[in-house]
Amino acid sequence: MALLLYADECVDARIVAGLRRRGFEIMTAADAGLLGAPDERHMAQAIATSRSILTADQDFLRLADKYASDGIRFPGLIFILPSAQLGETVRAVALLAEVIEPSDIANWIEWVP
Repeated sequence: MALLLYADECVDARIVAGLRRRGFEIMTAADAGLLGAPDERHMAQAIATSRSILTADQDFLRLADKYASDGIRFPGLIFILPSAQLGETVRAVALLAEVIEPSDIANWIEWVP
């Protein structure tokens, strides 16, 4: 089962488009009506919809650490490294989303590419 993804607003729209072209189900902050919302609200949306968060926002690393420390479960975080190239990122996220089970990424951070 492929991962369901939630892209916060800092994810390049070309990455979202590339993943959608490959058939992945990805909800964006805009799709959820959450542009400009605080990170905690994005995390709540990801949890409510069982979607792993796709982001390049370092604040989510701290938030994921806080959730883990507080024992709050979240559906995983896929962090796009600052040096990542567009095509490389799409390929890495697509591969990860195809091979990892949602239960394996829960409460976990994966770095791409």
